[in-house]
Amino acid sequence: MHNGNICTTNQHLLVLDGYNSHVTIDVVHKARKVGLDILTLPSHTSHALHPLNVACFKPFKIAFKTYMDVWTLMNKGKGAKKEDLAHWVSLVLKKTLNPQNIYKGFKTIRIWPLNLKAMLGKMQLSK
Repeated sequence: MHNGNICTTNQHLLVLDGYNSHVTIDVVHKARKVGLDILTLPSHTSHALHPLNVACFKPFKIAFKTYMDVWTLMNKGKGAKKEDLAHWVSLVLKKTLNPQNIYKGFKTIRIWPLNLKAMLGKMQLSK
């Protein structure tokens, strides 16, 4: 078992949206040297094609908003404190940013193992 560090024998994948300033040829060369592969998604598709957006970040936003809405209903006229926000974030992170959801995101989007038909189908649906 490895410790998770990026190196040429333990490669990692960085998934970015297609915004052109995120990836330059220099960045690609440096990343490859250290064992980091970069996958660039087409512009304006990360909401539908980025595994973490689909399986973790979107559910995080929905769950956080739910905590906020319930709290607001129960505390009319009061403002939430920083402690409340931090508590909600910690609860929601445990529910949404976990190995099971991360795996589910990659499996659903089909980046790994790559299924181009599935990815293209999701792009067409997201227009």
